[in-house]
This record gives sequence, C-alpha cells and structure tokens, in this order.
Amino acid sequence: MTRDEYEQRKRRLEEELRAGHELLETAHQYQLRALQLVWVAAGGGGVEIPPVPAVAVSPAASEPLPAVPALPAPLPTPPKPARRGPWELHNDVVDALEKVPEIFTRNDICQAIGYEPDRGSLYRVLQGLIEEGGIVVEQTGSGKWPTRYQKTAASNATAGG
Repeated sequence: MTRDEYEQRKRRLEEELRAGHELLETAHQYQLRALQLVWVAAGGGGVEIPPVPAVAVSPAASEPLPAVPALPAPLPTPPKPARRGPWELHNDVVDALEKVPEIFTRNDICQAIGYEPDRGSLYRVLQGLIEEGGIVVEQTGSGKWPTRYQKTAASNATAGG
C-alpha cells in the first residue's frame, strides 16, 4: 500500500463516519418527531412538532437517499360500543341459539348476534344457560381451542325449534 492509497482510504473512512453521524442524527429526529406526534394524538399538549428532517446525502453516491414519508394523521378512536340493557345480551344469545349449529362455540354466537359482546358478560350468560339446562358443555376449551357447547332439548323447546 502506498502513502497515497493510505491517505485516500483514511479520507473515505472519515467521510463514512461523518455520513454515519448524519444518518444517526436524522434517525433521531424522525424518532423524536414520531414520539411528539404520539404525545399530541394521546391528548398531550405543549409540544411543538418539528418539520420533517431534511434528506441526507449519501457520501458514496452523489444521489440523495430516499425520503421517508411523513407520518399519516392519527386514526380516530373507534366509538365505544353502546351499553346494552340488563337482559339484552341474554335475550340476544337465546335468540341466536336458533341460528347456531347443534354444537357451537362463542364465535358462532357472536356471528349470530352480529356483534362482539364483552367476554365476561357472554361467559356469564352462557353459564346461566348451562345452569338453566338450555345448553351443556360438550368439550372444555384449552389454549387456542374454544369451549364447545351443545344445545339441549330445553333450548330447542324455548327457541321454538
């Protein structure tokens, strides 16, 4: 290696170090801007959101690096589900028993009633139907496998089917 090659490689390493620092600084600016956007979206105030950082130029090639797109506006929060009356979920589940197969899961019930009720509330309704004799547990769920319920003659008589 000659002295000129040594100096040239040293200059290239210094240039790569400078470019790395610039990229790191730009990444930090994007992260800070994202944090500030999340803060403002969560209802926090008193933070000024800086503009999108300038595009860095790659030292190895004299073309600009691809620009990172601006963050989209935060999505509006979904509306809370309407609170149901005391027996509305129970009545919806009893009506849904006509539409579900003989052996069914909570997912079949949710599909039949057309909405996803609170898990605890649905569990209490199903437990009540078990105590009344309208349904029985055909197979207890475990892990990703849901509990399977079976309709009884009492549920068919009340549902009219």
